[in-house]
Amino acid sequence: MSCPPENSSQSEQRSDGQIHPVAKSLYILPTDERERKRLEVQNEVLRHAFGDRTVFAPIKLHAGDKVLDSGTGSASWLLDCYNANKDVTFRGIDLKTSIFPELDDEQKQQIHLDAGNVLQLPSNWTGKFQLLNQRLLIAALSQENWNTALREIYRVLAPGGWVQLVESGHCVSGEATRKHYAMLQDLFAKRGLLFNCIDHIPNILKDTGFDNITAQRHEIRVGGAGDEDRMTAKARESFVGVYKGMQTPVVTMGIRTEGEFKELVEDLEREWESHAQSKIIFYVFIAQKPPASV
Repeated sequence: MSCPPENSSQSEQRSDGQIHPVAKSLYILPTDERERKRLEVQNEVLRHAFGDRTVFAPIKLHAGDKVLDSGTGSASWLLDCYNANKDVTFRGIDLKTSIFPELDDEQKQQIHLDAGNVLQLPSNWTGKFQLLNQRLLIAALSQENWNTALREIYRVLAPGGWVQLVESGHCVSGEATRKHYAMLQDLFAKRGLLFNCIDHIPNILKDTGFDNITAQRHEIRVGGAGDEDRMTAKARESFVGVYKGMQTPVVTMGIRTEGEFKELVEDLEREWESHAQSKIIFYVFIAQKPPASV
């Protein structure tokens, strides 16, 4: 997703018929056809790493339940979850709609995709959703944004509803990875993003009022070759693609020159290919809004 200028203001008309302001975006990745394809591969990689699970929360979805996918992007997770729960109503939101999929007539009965912002969810969504999914917004939210987002998520969940958040941690590899990690820290700090969000999310969930907070750790291998299903190669391609997508903000903010950036990403990719133990750590955070008092 391209970022609007820092002092810009925008508005979107949503399906509730009202015009809502859209807060400025800190997001540092593009929203284009190349990114749509990368997100499709990333979803395949995550689904494989998570054992084909789309729902981590201890909830059984029933006919008429409502699920919200925040930052839906290409709606890959939403469509996977819909295919397993076709009598549930799904809503996906994102600041930009350019990579939303085309839905067939059957899908349109249960799936609604709209421009939207987790920092400013519609007032008439309060208490509506049994499950809210949000994945990999590390490159979009400041600490203040995380506080606001989780308050909004808490508000729109029904009593007893669940939120699941998937975020990335660090990468285990070698020297090129450490250099790249330092560059990312610099970029996130200058952009105002919360680089170590995984360390803060549990406390923010607790302070917001959530109960039954748990965290699951998952390792996704990106190193070496020879995997029969090419999942390691796909993971490496997808996550290197994330970093390639950060070239514009890195260069425009003076963190690296274009040549330095490209060299660093090439070194990173070679290191991952040659170090079979290279892996990225992901976390799934699950929490419940307390049920209504009897």
